[in-house]
Amino acid sequence: MCADFLRKNFRMPCRLCRRCWKIFANNPTGSLVTIRCAPWYYRDKACLVGDAAHAVVPFYGQGMNAAFEDCVVLDECLEEFPENRERAFAEYFRRRKENADALADLAIGNFIEMRDKTASKTFRAKKKLDHALEAALPGIYLPLYTMVTFTRMPYAKAAKRAQIQDSLVYASLFLIAAILVAAMLWLFAS
Repeated sequence: MCADFLRKNFRMPCRLCRRCWKIFANNPTGSLVTIRCAPWYYRDKACLVGDAAHAVVPFYGQGMNAAFEDCVVLDECLEEFPENRERAFAEYFRRRKENADALADLAIGNFIEMRDKTASKTFRAKKKLDHALEAALPGIYLPLYTMVTFTRMPYAKAAKRAQIQDSLVYASLFLIAAILVAAMLWLFAS
C-alpha cells in the first residue's frame, strides 16, 4: 500500500519503492517531547542552544526560530562579556529561559486547541472576533497566533498580552450582554 503510494506520487523505480516501504515500516514512531532543563551551561566550558536546551512540540512551528534567537542572544552576551564566558552563558540563560518556557507552554496549548477546540462553534466565533478586532484595531489588538508567528515579540510577552486581551474581550462581552439584558428588562417592565 505504501509502496503503491510512493510509486504513484514520487515515480520511483519499484525496487526503490519496496526499499522505502521497508525502511518506513521498520522505523519506530518517535515521541513528541518538551524539554525544560536548567541551567543551560556548565561553568565557562559548554552552553546549550536550541532543542538541546528547550525542545518544544512542533505545533507552533517556532523551534528553529527559537534556536536562532538563542544564537543571537548568546552572541550578544559573549560580546558583552568577552573576558568572562561563564557570566556570558549565565546572562544568555537569564535572558532566554522565560521565553523558551513560554514557547513550550504555547506550543502545547496550540496542540490542545487544534485537537480539542477547532470543531467548537464558540471557538470559531472567538477566532472571527479576534480577526475583526485585529482589522478594526491594527497594531493595537493582535491575536496570539499572529503575535507568536508574525512578530518579533518575545513569547512570554505575547502570552501575557493575549491573556490581557482575552480578559478585556470577555469582560466587554459580559458587559454588553448585561446591558442588553438590563435594557430588555427595563423595556418589558415599562
